[in-house]
Amino acid sequence: MFAGLDRFLGSSSAVRPPSARTPDPAAFFFELDRFQGKAFTNLRRCYRDSGDDSFCRLLAVKIANAFAADYHFRHRHSFLVSRPLQLQMDPTNACQLRCPSCLHTANVGWASRFDWPQATLSLMDFGKFCDQFGPFATWMALFRDGEPLLHRQFPEFVRVAKKHLLCTLTSTNLSMPFDADALVDSGLDRLVAAIDGGSAETYGRYRRGGDFGLVLDNLRAIVRARTEQASLKPWLVWEFLAFEHNVHEIETAAALAREIGVDQFSVARPFSVEHDDPGIKVAASAPVGETLFSQPRNWFTAGERRLAASNDERIDAVFSQSWTGRFAACRTSEREARKPGQPCEWLYYSLTMDAGRRITPCCFPPMGPPEPRHLVYASFDGGAEIEVVNSPDFARARYRCRSGVGFEGGLGKHEPFCVICTERPQPPMPPDVAGYLSAVDERRALPPAVHSALAACPLFTWRF
Repeated sequence: MFAGLDRFLGSSSAVRPPSARTPDPAAFFFELDRFQGKAFTNLRRCYRDSGDDSFCRLLAVKIANAFAADYHFRHRHSFLVSRPLQLQMDPTNACQLRCPSCLHTANVGWASRFDWPQATLSLMDFGKFCDQFGPFATWMALFRDGEPLLHRQFPEFVRVAKKHLLCTLTSTNLSMPFDADALVDSGLDRLVAAIDGGSAETYGRYRRGGDFGLVLDNLRAIVRARTEQASLKPWLVWEFLAFEHNVHEIETAAALAREIGVDQFSVARPFSVEHDDPGIKVAASAPVGETLFSQPRNWFTAGERRLAASNDERIDAVFSQSWTGRFAACRTSEREARKPGQPCEWLYYSLTMDAGRRITPCCFPPMGPPEPRHLVYASFDGGAEIEVVNSPDFARARYRCRSGVGFEGGLGKHEPFCVICTERPQPPMPPDVAGYLSAVDERRALPPAVHSALAACPLFTWRF
């Protein structure tokens, strides 16, 4: 049945990625098991002096999972054996600001259209979520539509994610008191501060309820804590949404960012908010792009590699389960789709959860009438992760998208919104698995062929 696999993989200990062209899924996952085993052997050989066996197993699983996700995407499968590579979740669904067009807006008429319950995620539930999905993923975005730093245990959330070797990111308005020392000590990799102005008056036009002075003080406190702890993290980004009322202050804001010690200043084009507040218009022209004030640096440290040892029982269990066994448990005989269509990449590599433990495919929030968005495809209750990934709504969305077949007569309120969505929202981070591997595998245990194969995966070269 597997004739030719030895010739493809070679009889030596060379680590070669599985062939994405393999038409038979059973044969592909057999190859994937071989690849994961050889990847672990090479990693262990390079890191044996550090005693990081758990790290080696964990990284081998993550890279194998990346190839599995790309394989499913290439073949447009509806049911996945892979797990998500990007995780996004809200520690709390609440926010203290009232920005126009946001689901937290003061405009009751607009806010009431969103299906967004008040909720706060417990650290215990977050730990269960990470235990299920963390061993397979590479990135964790600790924000969505709430304000993450309102959760008093936010630094602990970061520490839990770090045990799974996840690169962590958050986006915040920074307009609240918090412990900057604890935030830096948590190991958070990247913090995006939403600050749309260079003065209090201009900033407050959109960031309603925000305190511009407090935001700047908080930025300075983070920079000071980094210096005192001799830490290079978090990488600080000042994100400036360009509207007509603030575009004249872009240079002022950039100068402030540089003076404070921010690493990156980004000007972005926002979505229109005129349906909520006609007086706030997106800038017709603005210098959209990024300015770096610091040299890019590797987020990964040897200390973080050792954190995997504290989670070795779960890592061993995941590593010991074969991909062939996972495929058999998936109970699907899908082959390449006859009508490949153009499915949304979010359905193959990402998973999002709000503080109410509701699972959605992307960062779009669910909405009710008059234009319903059915986006709650599952709920997290600590059950098997594959039951979430392949819930009826997720599988139906992938099938409908891949075939190009929409819903006749319109989209029913309980049908997956992905089928008619044309927006493909910007993800919180790029699906750059090759970049992740380069950062984590500092000793280059895995050969260039693996890096090149990841860089060539269509799923991870998605252009937004």
